[in-house]
Amino acid sequence: MWKKLAVTAISVVSIGVGTAYAESSLPTVYHVYIDEQHVGMVENQAEVKAELRERMEEAEKDHEGLDLSYMEEVSFKEQKVLSAKDESSEVMDSIQNDLTFAAEVVRLYINGEPVAHLPNEEKAEQVIESIKQEYVGEDELEVIEKGTPELPDVGETKVMDVGLSAPVKMEEDQVALSQVHTVEEAVSKVEEGRHYPSDQSETSSFIGMMAKSKKPLVDVVLTEKERKEEEIPHKVQIKKTDELFKGESKVKQDGEDGKRELLIERTYRNGEETKEETVEKEVVKEPVKKIVLQGTKKVPSKGTGDFTWPAVGGEITSKQGKRWGRYHKGIDIAGVSDKTIKSADNGKVVEAGYRNSFGNKVVIDHGNGYETIYAHLSSIDVTKGQTVKKGEKIGVMGTTGHSTGVHLHFEVHKGGALENPLSYVSP
Repeated sequence: MWKKLAVTAISVVSIGVGTAYAESSLPTVYHVYIDEQHVGMVENQAEVKAELRERMEEAEKDHEGLDLSYMEEVSFKEQKVLSAKDESSEVMDSIQNDLTFAAEVVRLYINGEPVAHLPNEEKAEQVIESIKQEYVGEDELEVIEKGTPELPDVGETKVMDVGLSAPVKMEEDQVALSQVHTVEEAVSKVEEGRHYPSDQSETSSFIGMMAKSKKPLVDVVLTEKERKEEEIPHKVQIKKTDELFKGESKVKQDGEDGKRELLIERTYRNGEETKEETVEKEVVKEPVKKIVLQGTKKVPSKGTGDFTWPAVGGEITSKQGKRWGRYHKGIDIAGVSDKTIKSADNGKVVEAGYRNSFGNKVVIDHGNGYETIYAHLSSIDVTKGQTVKKGEKIGVMGTTGHSTGVHLHFEVHKGGALENPLSYVSP
């Protein structure tokens, strides 16, 4: 393709027939040609050769690492002449102006299209590495190139592979020195979508005829894997039992979430995620289901006759008897942190609502001659006609009606007659 320096000497003797001088006494000159173009005549071809060598040495020094040669062929033709005309100046000018350097290069192709000329294969490989390193670290890339990386541990994400979306090829070639690219220039061409036309006529316009696309010449395709742990929610099983009253429930077995490990694989194209899939699942801990017992036993409407304290703790702030010129029919309970009010025994709600000075009031008929009254509640949690069991929540302590503060007014009746609550309950 390119001509290398070839210095040849062809002896041509042109002597007139009638000359008076012997051939051996005639001066010798050398006609210098660059690609068959005569550029001048010199008496000392060694000076021309020295100039050629010096120029080559300077170029090699300026372009270290490149294997250079001349693109044009330089030749000499020897001639015996009667008189010599030295044209060394013109020859040296031609060497400076008309000779160009050629370099041995590696031409980089992407998807069959020529992209750049690099000084050697190592530089061409650096172009590919630089393109990949836009999306992956140098250390990660080194691990990948040594072989398949180990899979990630739980909580880790690792790059497993990185490649290009189109094939890459490298071929040795020889081009003009001006057409040799640096690694940086080659990377820019790839990222900016510039390449040479596929119809490569070796002309001076070779570089100027680069084509440009709207996207990079090649995409970087990266695959990463992440191993993560996720919970497996436990299930809840409801078991009916007649050992508990309706509305009651009890946890027989606490539930516990399980765990599984997932290996997630993601694919990226130029940094944009294009695909995600779970490639591996492994249960490392089975979930334990929660078992809840749910009562089916009918709540008895008849009381036991054994009353329970109707509040959660607290103290008696006023007993039954004369108070402020009137008779106080029950006891007042206050000073609690939990304001839950409970039924003193099994029974049926015969009244639930607001009643004058009592405020929010609940009356329970225990079906055995006893009746209890709960007054001044801030809210009521039962309805008239509802059957309640001993200790069941019926409302919240409050200060509705005629009340001097948050408390529960509690009364006990037997056969219609008023009883002293303290004969039945105690804090």
